Amino acid sequence: TLHFFLLDMQTNEMKVLQAVFCVVSILQLCHGVFSSGECNFNAKASCEHNGRVFDIGEAWINDECFQCVCFEPFGVGCCEQGKQPVDFPPWCKAIRKPDSCTVAVVMKANHKLPCLFGGKTRLWKSENDRTTEFTHTKHKFI
Repeated sequence: TLHFFLLDMQTNEMKVLQAVFCVVSILQLCHGVFSSGECNFNAKASCEHNGRVFDIGEAWINDECFQCVCFEPFGVGCCEQGKQPVDFPPWCKAIRKPDSCTVAVVMKANHKLPCLFGGKTRLWKSENDRTTEFTHTKHKFI
């Protein structure tokens, strides 16, 4: 009986290790494909957002613009969405528009004005001068 107990314990440990490996692998995939920012994993989180329950492998965008993936029963992994502009003049600021995941570069003195440089009529443009908007849609990764 001791042999079967040890064998059963090893089987359970293998299942846990396989699950952890899968979670880490999927988080790395999500981070590499969907994100340029930070990722986190919450082992105590539930797969629910705004009253909706998600199945394992399904994803959603939370209120902080993180894309989260359900790893039930192990928790939820979330990665920051989109690229944040970094190359803009010091008199400008990157802000997230209220109730959306859209990032805009605006004048610090007046957030209603787009970022200007070198003159009042030239808009600042660069590689990262794009707004990125994400919708609250369901994705299936598994």
